[in-house]
Amino acid sequence: MVHACTYMHMKKNTRLSPLIFPLLLIAPALVVAALPALGVAPALAMTLAVLALIAATTLLERARPFNAQWLTQPASETRTDLAYIALASLPDRLTRIVIEAGVIMLLAWSSLQQPARPAIESIGLALLAFVLADLGKYAIHRASHHWPWLWRFHLAHHQPDRLTALNALRLHPVNLAYNAAIDTLPLVLLGVAPQWAAVMATVRATVGVLQHANVELETGRQWLVNAPSYHRTHHDVDVREANHNFASTLLVWDRLFGTLHRAPAPERVGVASGSHRLPEGYLGQTLYPWCGERLATSCTLARFRWLVR
Repeated sequence: MVHACTYMHMKKNTRLSPLIFPLLLIAPALVVAALPALGVAPALAMTLAVLALIAATTLLERARPFNAQWLTQPASETRTDLAYIALASLPDRLTRIVIEAGVIMLLAWSSLQQPARPAIESIGLALLAFVLADLGKYAIHRASHHWPWLWRFHLAHHQPDRLTALNALRLHPVNLAYNAAIDTLPLVLLGVAPQWAAVMATVRATVGVLQHANVELETGRQWLVNAPSYHRTHHDVDVREANHNFASTLLVWDRLFGTLHRAPAPERVGVASGSHRLPEGYLGQTLYPWCGERLATSCTLARFRWLVR
């Protein structure tokens, strides 16, 4: 761990205005709530808001980095980050379509109709769905660090040795798919309107981006949402430190289940060297859970080594 005095000095020199964090937290959701009134589809509104957030946070990282060493990385790592961002919506969208289609078929078969609801009730159901999904995300995330077969799909997220807004979406397609299933099922079963579902999804994505930011955003102890100071600990290369702070959005789950841990910034983040041989590229990391160490040799899924380096 870095020396306490060094850590405090780092915070003193890099801390932003205390208004920046709440502003970044709420601005994307407000945009997504407003854009449908202008004829923009909720899913497109969310995509635009999250991409704008990543761009704005990346600029903040350049101007006032928490850790200046995290600003530089090999071009191959940046390309992999951008590939994850570009392709992240595919498994997410497909999973949501399958769930929504299944529930619609069930409702049609049972002759159930979703009644029109007043706005306050719709918002209440959206918040309930959000809380239920967040508990599910906590559970699957914690399981991903303890069950080896799930860890293989979650490993790519922990591979980078620096944290930035760009690698917040570095998630294996299977990891994205089961996250999307947990997010979507409560929304669909409770009949949450698409515009409110998009707002809730934007809040979750916003916290996900900001907790990876290479920026000192918080002022004092954070009580509500998982923030950078907590999530950096979760990415500590030391597994004893990293097996804490599993919350997707709300820190209440870590408090409730005894996994909350506030610690000084880790010296190193990522996965211990020698514990894996994960390829650098997107395709190689996608195939790794099924191929393992055979990826560049005998795995039948990988025919061309240049694709999986």
